[in-house]
Amino acid sequence: MAILLVRTDTAGAVEFGEAPVLSQKVKNGILPPVKDRLPTTPMIVSPNDRIGTYGGTWKMAQRNKRDHALLIRNIGYEPLLRWTPQWSSTIPNVALSFQPSSDATEFLFRLRPGMRWSDGAPFTAADIVFWYEDILINPAFAEAIPEWLSSGGETVQIEAIDTYTVAFRFDKPYGLFPTALARPEGVEPVSYPAHFLKPLLPKYNANADAEARELGFDGWKERFIHVFGQPGTIDDPTRWNNPDVPTLNAWILTGVYGQDDPLIATRNPYYWKIDPTGRQLPYIDSVSMTLVPSKKAAGDAAIAGLVNMQERHVSNYAPEILAQNPDLQPFTLIESDMNILTLSLNLNDKDPVLRKIFQTKDFRVALSHAIDRDRIIDRFVPGARPHQAAPRPESPLYHTVLARQFINHDVELAENLLNKIGLTRKNENGIILRPDGKPLSFTIDTEGAGRFAMVDAIVQYWRALGIDAKARHLPRDEFVALREANDHQASAWGGDGGLDAMVIPINYLPMSSESSWYATGWAHWYLNSESIDAVTPPDIVQKQFSLYEELKATASTEKQNQLMRDILDISANQFYVMGIALPPNRRGVVARNFHNVPKVMPAAWSYATPAPTNPSQYFIEPK
Repeated sequence: MAILLVRTDTAGAVEFGEAPVLSQKVKNGILPPVKDRLPTTPMIVSPNDRIGTYGGTWKMAQRNKRDHALLIRNIGYEPLLRWTPQWSSTIPNVALSFQPSSDATEFLFRLRPGMRWSDGAPFTAADIVFWYEDILINPAFAEAIPEWLSSGGETVQIEAIDTYTVAFRFDKPYGLFPTALARPEGVEPVSYPAHFLKPLLPKYNANADAEARELGFDGWKERFIHVFGQPGTIDDPTRWNNPDVPTLNAWILTGVYGQDDPLIATRNPYYWKIDPTGRQLPYIDSVSMTLVPSKKAAGDAAIAGLVNMQERHVSNYAPEILAQNPDLQPFTLIESDMNILTLSLNLNDKDPVLRKIFQTKDFRVALSHAIDRDRIIDRFVPGARPHQAAPRPESPLYHTVLARQFINHDVELAENLLNKIGLTRKNENGIILRPDGKPLSFTIDTEGAGRFAMVDAIVQYWRALGIDAKARHLPRDEFVALREANDHQASAWGGDGGLDAMVIPINYLPMSSESSWYATGWAHWYLNSESIDAVTPPDIVQKQFSLYEELKATASTEKQNQLMRDILDISANQFYVMGIALPPNRRGVVARNFHNVPKVMPAAWSYATPAPTNPSQYFIEPK
């Protein structure tokens, strides 16, 4: 992608173009001319294949519950810095430019003068300062500062240098900050339109609380969340409940996620990107998302013609979709996940007896040896390679021990390990008894029919050992809520951190209270040791945290890799999480008249697939 500079205030500058639907609104006096809607220096996006044409509707299928990730990945990724399409580096995006200090403690961002929110209001450094002062460090909202916004345990400090320049400062060097900012979470600093949200806060409106109560809310905070959604994290579907909230995205929702079917998003008339000929993006007029109850239903929607470009949900059904819908063709997703299924026990379980058993490494090793991975693979992912929860072989951080240990099927060894740790007594039903005399029983939760079927097959091996393990298929909202409250016993999920182990190390050290489900209490301690949810971790886990803080502080790639290897050495010794197999590459589907989608793209949450390929330059050729 070429990033060029075009000034709209330069004499003889390029003449800008716009979609016909916007031209008509300009003629009708509804919108100002396009040159007045673009920033002084728009971002120029070179199309993947060729210059596009305006019009058409991008059609997708969206799960009707807790599938806001589809919105984030496709229409919600506009951070200050973004990944290149090749996932090779970060580049300015909302920021016109950025300059790190030599010691990586200060990062200066120059914004785009004249850039506007989707309602036409100016976007400036004041919006970022509003997010910082009134959301991030506001005690009413912030229970814990996200890990990626701190260094050395201290929260970032933000200052507006002038209207279009903002400084992010850290007490300790933070060489990983540009990388963290390019992740999906990096949209947070530029997601809060101050002009729209200030009237909801008592700091700016002395009547905010009274006004909220008159409208039936308990107070100003409840009203704020009702209007904006849950602040502080992008991982909440309520952030997509109000189409009136201004945005910087290419398309703007016209309805409410989870209610409107289809959910429609239309072009942002103030979108700040253009193609090399000076035409305002996006090319596509609207995005339409049909709500479906399951991934299988998403595949059926693609077969029925309700999808013209999608990778999320449909990849497992791609062969069937492509066989039954000749209008669609495949594109390849280079897999970055390190496992088709990760299995984790809750090392911070609220039951003290179960917690002690789970924290015994030999118990976890026994469970791993009990699984016949070859048989599971033959049944669910033929041709895949057995693999523990470890970086992929293609990664420079591949760790042989972590990837291959305890992977062979050996029931006798598993039984010996259980005997070694004193789990020798059984009841009349053949179930092992805990030290307190109760049956050794736990549930392992997951979400998704395909994942549940695999987990259900796996727990049969544990039951054969005498462990009363049960697989539970939960709705996603319930699955997440149980983990947020630490009311879970075990979890089964996918495997982030295959090619991006350093960016998303959640399976290698418990640093995320939202995702490191094997030790959420330890994760809370890492984020805020004073939190009521914090559980003091063992010294070896604290050592990992110290290493990761050191890793974040350095800008040296060589030193970062060495520190991450040290973290993985500890992870291998601790064996927090077990895995089943390496996921193979997947396929997405795209209509034959839907253009500028790369034939190959990375597949990862930290990459926000397919957002860095610039969906605003996708276009649909009329049939």
